[in-house]
Amino acid sequence: MHCSLWQKLFSLGLLLGVLVGVSACMDPPPYTPSPVSSPLLGSYTATPAPARTGEVTVGTLDAPAAPNPLFASTAGDFTLNSALWGRPVVFDRQFHVLPDQLLEVPLPENGGVQDGGKKVILHLRRDLFWSDGEPIVAGDFRFWWRLNQQRETGATITGGYDMIADIETPDRYTVVLHLKRPFGPYLFYLPYAAPEHVWGKLPPIELQNTKTVIQYPAVTSGPYKLDHVEGTERYVLVPHERYASSTFHGPYLRRLIYQVYSDEAAMQRALQAGTVTVIQGALSPGGAQMQQMTIRAASYEHLDFNLEKPLLQDLRVRKALQAALDVCSLLQKQLKQNDCTRRVNQVEPPPSLYADPSLPGVPYNQQGALHLLAESGWKQGPDGLLRRGEETLSLRLVTTSQRRPLVETIKQAFRAIGIQLEPVYVSAGKLFGGLTRGGVLASGAFDLALFASSLGPEPDDQYAVFHSSQVPSVQHPEALNYGRVRDAELDAALEQGRAAITFQARKAAYQRFLHRVAEQVYTVPLYSEENRMLVRMGTRNVMPHADPVLNLWNIADWWVDSN
Repeated sequence: MHCSLWQKLFSLGLLLGVLVGVSACMDPPPYTPSPVSSPLLGSYTATPAPARTGEVTVGTLDAPAAPNPLFASTAGDFTLNSALWGRPVVFDRQFHVLPDQLLEVPLPENGGVQDGGKKVILHLRRDLFWSDGEPIVAGDFRFWWRLNQQRETGATITGGYDMIADIETPDRYTVVLHLKRPFGPYLFYLPYAAPEHVWGKLPPIELQNTKTVIQYPAVTSGPYKLDHVEGTERYVLVPHERYASSTFHGPYLRRLIYQVYSDEAAMQRALQAGTVTVIQGALSPGGAQMQQMTIRAASYEHLDFNLEKPLLQDLRVRKALQAALDVCSLLQKQLKQNDCTRRVNQVEPPPSLYADPSLPGVPYNQQGALHLLAESGWKQGPDGLLRRGEETLSLRLVTTSQRRPLVETIKQAFRAIGIQLEPVYVSAGKLFGGLTRGGVLASGAFDLALFASSLGPEPDDQYAVFHSSQVPSVQHPEALNYGRVRDAELDAALEQGRAAITFQARKAAYQRFLHRVAEQVYTVPLYSEENRMLVRMGTRNVMPHADPVLNLWNIADWWVDSN
């Protein structure tokens, strides 16, 4: 019996359809990373664990509210995120970049950034899994970004991610970001992955009302997963058995406990009782069983000027105030330092990769300060106070009450050259509140302001602080240019740093920015903060981070001696 022609064609068509279907389901050939050299890239080594063993309790005062990258807003959220969530890339303790869920860090040098910076290609590891055993695929990263950009979701950080115009997923292991324009900070805004197979069943607006998503995430991607929560202060985590990373090798602990204490006294009692392994923000030496680890933090104390005040628009006055401060003496008296190594002279101090070591420090020079003020018309009277005509040189400084000893030192330094300083102490909420909420800095109700700024690995953060478009206003009540800096040269450098793609071009732009800030004395950097941790002896691979909320950045590789 012979088949008709149409039967043969039908059979051939069916076969071709099957082959096309099989081809569509086949994975692409494995991607092989290209070795490249870049000042951005870091190296990481950790002591391997002989076996999974032990338990670590991390003691903290920072309670998490939403340990989920979409909704995180508190120090506790960001700290716990390091244990619960994988990331495309991770910034190490000195702000270098390492691949985590990716096979390599996407850079112009390795072809990961194309089309003049408008196309970024992410190559995923093929052994990534959610804590419920489902694979993590390219679509999960696109899903997270779409959620982030939907108003109904209520994501806390959407800026930066809004520079992505679209995300393409040509296969299960490739994510292609199409940017609206070249965007230098792209590495800081690579989208996380979200479990679409679980969260996709909920309307975006319901995610923030679902406890197993926002408060106690049930499906996560990091080295540990949430086992249970005791009350609101004790989070018990267990290993994510199928966790994989291009940098980290664990998890090595049987259990990880994130313990929130009500106050420092309760934390101290736990330390004395031996029930805590690691304490963030060391209170005091912890005895023979504890070692203190200290790293220079990416935060610094500084004195700012309100440039809308006519007096402070005079560069000579700003330079005089800077020269009148003996920062080294301040460090020795107030911070009990033996030397001046914590002094900073720029707004991107180390460990920033963009710090400029060529920037000179400004020496303490009381006579030089008086000379500058005299040039500006200020003369000392018989009582030692500076006057210009009938006006006495008096300045109003706002800060928080915890800085009283520091303010007294500054007050004495200014009084020594004839300046009266009126300190005003307010709460942190009042100091940093937005314009519509009566924030002191946002409303400009000050001459000088004293506070600390925390820096991340991305210098584009300076755009929000110094660009002229960021001065608080009715239209932008939450803007952060409290000093009212309006400088076209500064704006241009910040815009160039934001648009440049290569590290070299970005560094050149930001160092122009740093020099301009220093030359014009738009702020007086004083000293860097420190990040201290107490760690029980026998706890391995704990590496404090320059940003304290990232102290658990390599938690996957922590382990404890079995003895």
